[in-house]
Amino acid sequence: MDRARKRELRALNEKAWDGEKDLFAVSKTLDSSLKKNTAFIKRLRTAVTAATLGTFLQEIRTLSLHKYLSEIISACYEGLCRLKSPGEVEAGVEIVSALHQRFGPGEFTEYLAWLLGKGMATPDKSFLKTLSPEAREKEEKERMSRHRALLRVVTELWLVGVIRTLDDATKPDDATKAAAGKTTEIKTRSNPNKNGGAAEPFPLEVLKDLLGYDREHANLPLLVIFVKAFSWDILGVRLQGSEGRRTADEDAAATVNQDSSDNHGLDDATVQNAAADQPFTPPEIRERFRNILKKYFEDVKAHVLRDQKSIQSQFRRNAEAYVKSGEVFEDRQSNYEKQVKNQERLISNAQVIADAIGAEMPDLKNSDDSLGASNNAIGLVKTGEYLRSMGDGAGIWEDEDERRFYENLVDLKGRVPAILLEDGKKKKSETDDQVGKKPADAPEAVEPPKPDALDDQSAAVANKSVVAQVDALLGRLPDLTNKDIIDQTAVDFCFLNSKASRNRLVKALTEVPKGRSDLLPCWARLVATLGRYMPDIPKGLVEYLDNEFRSLQRRKEKDFLGQVRLSNIRYLAELTKFGIVPEHVVFHCLKVSLDDFSRMNIEILCNLIENCGRYLLRTPETSPRMASFLETLQRKKSAHHLGQPERMLIENAVYYVDPPERQAVAIKERTPMEMFIRKLIYVDMTKRNHSKILKQIRRLHWEEAEVVAILEKVFSKPGRMKYGNIHLLGILLGNLYRYHPAFVVKVIDNVVESISFGLELNDFRFLQRRVAEVKYLGELYNYRMLEHPVIFDTMYKILTFGYGGPPVPGRYNPFDPPDDFFRIRLITTMLETCGMFFNRGAAGKKLDYFLSFFQYYVFTKGTLPLDIEFSVQDTFALTRPQWKLASSLEEAAKAFQVAVSQDQKTAEGDKAAEVDDHSSGPDSDDENADADDNDHDGEGEYDTASEEEEMEDAEVDSDGESESEDEALVVTRQQEAIDPEDEAEFEREYAKMMAESLESRKFERKQLFDVPLPVRAKSREPSSTQGPAEPTAEAEAPPPGNKMAFSLLTKKGNRQQTKTIELPSDSSFAIAMKNQQQAEKEEQQRIKNLVLNYDLQQNDDQEAHHERPLTFHHNRVEKPKDRGQRVRRLQLSDVDW
Repeated sequence: MDRARKRELRALNEKAWDGEKDLFAVSKTLDSSLKKNTAFIKRLRTAVTAATLGTFLQEIRTLSLHKYLSEIISACYEGLCRLKSPGEVEAGVEIVSALHQRFGPGEFTEYLAWLLGKGMATPDKSFLKTLSPEAREKEEKERMSRHRALLRVVTELWLVGVIRTLDDATKPDDATKAAAGKTTEIKTRSNPNKNGGAAEPFPLEVLKDLLGYDREHANLPLLVIFVKAFSWDILGVRLQGSEGRRTADEDAAATVNQDSSDNHGLDDATVQNAAADQPFTPPEIRERFRNILKKYFEDVKAHVLRDQKSIQSQFRRNAEAYVKSGEVFEDRQSNYEKQVKNQERLISNAQVIADAIGAEMPDLKNSDDSLGASNNAIGLVKTGEYLRSMGDGAGIWEDEDERRFYENLVDLKGRVPAILLEDGKKKKSETDDQVGKKPADAPEAVEPPKPDALDDQSAAVANKSVVAQVDALLGRLPDLTNKDIIDQTAVDFCFLNSKASRNRLVKALTEVPKGRSDLLPCWARLVATLGRYMPDIPKGLVEYLDNEFRSLQRRKEKDFLGQVRLSNIRYLAELTKFGIVPEHVVFHCLKVSLDDFSRMNIEILCNLIENCGRYLLRTPETSPRMASFLETLQRKKSAHHLGQPERMLIENAVYYVDPPERQAVAIKERTPMEMFIRKLIYVDMTKRNHSKILKQIRRLHWEEAEVVAILEKVFSKPGRMKYGNIHLLGILLGNLYRYHPAFVVKVIDNVVESISFGLELNDFRFLQRRVAEVKYLGELYNYRMLEHPVIFDTMYKILTFGYGGPPVPGRYNPFDPPDDFFRIRLITTMLETCGMFFNRGAAGKKLDYFLSFFQYYVFTKGTLPLDIEFSVQDTFALTRPQWKLASSLEEAAKAFQVAVSQDQKTAEGDKAAEVDDHSSGPDSDDENADADDNDHDGEGEYDTASEEEEMEDAEVDSDGESESEDEALVVTRQQEAIDPEDEAEFEREYAKMMAESLESRKFERKQLFDVPLPVRAKSREPSSTQGPAEPTAEAEAPPPGNKMAFSLLTKKGNRQQTKTIELPSDSSFAIAMKNQQQAEKEEQQRIKNLVLNYDLQQNDDQEAHHERPLTFHHNRVEKPKDRGQRVRRLQLSDVDW
C-alpha cells in the first residue's frame, strides 16, 4: 500500500471517529439474504487475500451486515490472526477500514480493538506453570505465531487511524466464545497512564506489555519484525540503502538541500511529495517508542555478553574433554553448536535494534580476549604479527617456498570434471531415493535386464584395467618428491575415484617405507589435496595414525619400536600443518606424552613440537592452548630430574618453536651533539634560515675531532636530506671553506669516492642515495667548489666503469646490465644540475664531445623506458637546444667517431700551444700576472659578499657578537706562528744537503755518449725566438737545386764528427722530409695565432666565470701560474677508461 493511500484512509477513519456518516458509499438496496451474509463471514474468517479484496469491498457495499456484526467482529479478528504476507495485511487493513467507516467506532471498531488487545496480551505466568512442558511449548509457538501477525496488523491499523488507544476498546458480549488464554481485562492496564494526561498509542501499549516482562528476550524476533517494517513511519529512521542510518530530521534536511541545489523553483507537486514522505508519527511519539527500545536493548546487551561468556566457557570445557579423551563427544558438540546458533541469532537481532536506535553493540572480541587472559592464556599470542611472523625465523614457515608447499594447494575442481569428485555414498543414496519415490511407475527398473556373456567379459576387462591403473598409481607413491608430481598424481587419482580405490590409497599411505621419512610431507600434501572433495581419505588416515599412536603407547617396553613411533608422530605432525588432524587429536598426543614423562615420550614430544609446534603456536585457534602447554612443559622440565640429553632435547624444541624475544631492529644510539647536528641540517634547514644554521655550525667546537667527524659524515651524505634542499648543503659547504678548507676538501673527496663505490656495488637499495650524490656534486660545481674536469671525469667514469674502454653493444658488463638504465639517470641528473654552465670556452667544447659520447652510450642500451627517454630529451634540450639527436646506433656511433677524429686533429696543436706557453718568457708572465689579478679580484668580491652576509647575521644574532671578533677568530686560526730559529735551521740543513749532493756527483762516471749533438743553423724555423744556431765543425756549401743535404753523425774513438750526404730531391726520403718541414711550418703559424689570440680567450673565460654566483673557489688560491689547462681540448687520453 502506497503512502498516499494510507494518508487517505487515515483522514477518512479519523472522520469516522469524529462521528461523520456516509464515509463509505453503500448501495441503496442492501441484500439481507442469510446465504450471502454467511458466506461473507466465512470468507472473512479464512480467505482474506489481496486477490479477494475487491470482492470484500463490493460485498460490504451491497450486503446488509448489521444483523451479523458480532459474528463479523469475531470473524474479522480470526482472519487478521491468519495474515502472513504484506499483501494480505494490506488487504485486511482495507477491509477493516471499510467496516470502520460504514459502521463507525461504536458498533464495530471498539469491540475489534478489545479483541486485538486481548490477542496481543502475554499469557499469565501462573497459567503457564499449570501446563505440562509439551503443552507450554505448544502454547508458546501458537502465541509467537499469533503475535507475529497481529503486531503488524495492529500497527498498520493504528497508522491509518482505525484504532487509537486501549481506552477506546470495549468488551463485546460474546468475547468469551472467541477468547482463549489470558483473562485479565485489557483496559485496566491503561488506567494508570491516564493520570499523566493523554493515553499511550495502541502499539506502544502492546510493546510495553511484550517487552516489559520479557527477561529471556523471547519477543526479540517480534521486535525485529516491528522495527524493520515501521522504522521510518514510527521511529523516523531509515535502515535500508547504502547511505546508512538516517533520521527523519536528517533526511528532511538532505532532501531540502538536494532539491534547492538541483532546482531553485520547486513546484507544488514536489512539495506535496516531500510532505507525503514524512513519518506518520509526530516527534514526541517517536521519542516514546525509542525510549522503550533503548531500555529493552540494554537488557539485550547484557544477555549477549552473558551468553558469550557461557559459550566460551563451554568451548573450553569441551576442548579439555576432547583433549583428555582424544575423541569428540556427540552430545557435547551438538549442545555447543546449538548454543552458537542461538547466540548468532541473538546478535543478529540485537544489531537490527542497535541500528534503529543508533546504539553501539557490545565489543565481544575484547570480552573474549579478557576472558582468555583471566584463564592463564596468553592473549598477546593472538596478535597478527606474532601469529604469522615475528622477524627472522620466527614465523610459521621457514621461507616462502615452504609456505607455498603447505598453503597453496591445487584445486581439483578446476582440473577434473565435477562428476568425478562426488562421493560414492552420496551417489548411492541419491539413487536409492529416486528408486524409492516411484516404485509403481517403473516396475521394470527394479529388475535390470540380465547381461549376456559378452557384457560380462567387457566389464571384467574394464575392471581389470582400472585395477591395473590403480596399482600403477600406488606404485608411483615412493617417487612423489616434487610438488608438481604430487599435484599431477592427485589429478590422476580423481579419474580412478571409487570407494575401493580410496580404501586402497589409504592403506598404501599407511605403509611408509623404512628410512623414507622424506616422503611424509609429500604424502601429506597428496592427502590434503584429495581431502577437499574426498573427506574419507584424510579421515581414514588420521584414524589409523591415532590408533597406532595409542597402540604404541600401550607397548612402552618395546624399545625396537622407536623408529615406528618417530615415523608415526612425524606423519601426524605433517598432516597437522595441512590442517587435516583435528585439534583434539594432536593435543591428546601432546598430553599423553607429557603425562608420562619418560625418555621415550620426551623424544616423541620434542619431535612433534619441532615439526608442528610453530604451526600450533601461531594459529589463532590453537595458540592459547599451545602456549599454555609450553609453559607446562618448562615447569615439568624444572621439576623432574632429567639427564642432560633429555634437557637438551626439550630446550632445543622449545627454543625452535618459541625463540626468546629479541629486538627486531637495533636502534642506533647517537650522541646529543650528533642528534643536534642532524636535526639542524636534515630537518630544520630551509631557504630562509640556512644562514642562521651556518652561524650555529661555525660556533661548534671545531677543535674537537668528534665534532668534525660528525660534520664530515653529515655533509658527505646528501641522500639523507630532502632532494630540494641539497643545494642548501652546497651553500653551507662553500661558506665553510673560508674557515675550514681541509674539511671541505675531505667532504668532496668522500662524495666522489661514494659515487665510485656506488658504481662498484650497484645495489638497487642505494639508487636514491646515488642520485642525491650526483646532484650534490653538480651543486658544488655551481657554487665554484670544483673545476669542470672533476665533473667530466666523474661522468666519464659513470659511463665507462666496468667496460675496460668505451661501451660496445653486445658486451656484457655485470656492473651495468643491458636492461639497467640507472647510469643514464645519473648523467641526466648531473647535466640538469650544472650542464647549463658549460656553454663556452674549454668546458663547452668538452661538453660537446661528451654529449656525442653520451648519445652513443644511450644507444648501446636496449629500448629506453619512457621516463628515461623523456629525461634524456630534456637534458639535451637544456644543455644544447640546437643538438640533433641521433635516431639509431649507427648514426650515434658515426657522430661519436667524427667527434673523436676532430679531437685527434687538434690534439697536437694543443700540446704545441702548451709548450709555447711554457717557453714564452715575458708574454707568459704577463698572462699569468693578469690571471693572478683576476683571481685576486674574485677573491675580493667574495670577501665583500661574505662580510655583508656576516654583517646581516650579526644583526639577527641574539648574542650581539661583532663582526670584527669573528674575523679576528678566523684569521687567528689561519695563521701559524713560525719560529725564526727553526727557519734558519731549515735553511742550513737544506744548503748542507745540496752541497753533499753536488759533492757525491763529482766522481760519478759519465755515460759513453754524453756529448751534445752538433747543431747547425736551420732555415725551416725563421721566426723562432731562440738565438742563432752555432756553426758546425764542418761548414759545407749548399747543395744544388736538385739535391738535398743531410748531416750524418759518425764516431771514431772518442771523437764525433758529422758528414754531409746529398740525396736526390725526388727520392721518397727527401719528399717525406719536405712534407714534414711544411707541416711543422704550418703548425708553428697556428701556434703563433693561438698566442696572439690568447688574451681574447682569457677574457671570455673570465666572463663565463663572472656569470656564476660570487662564491669562493678553493682551487684558485693555491693553483700554479700555468693556465694552459684552460685552453686544452678534450682528448681521449684525458678519459680514465
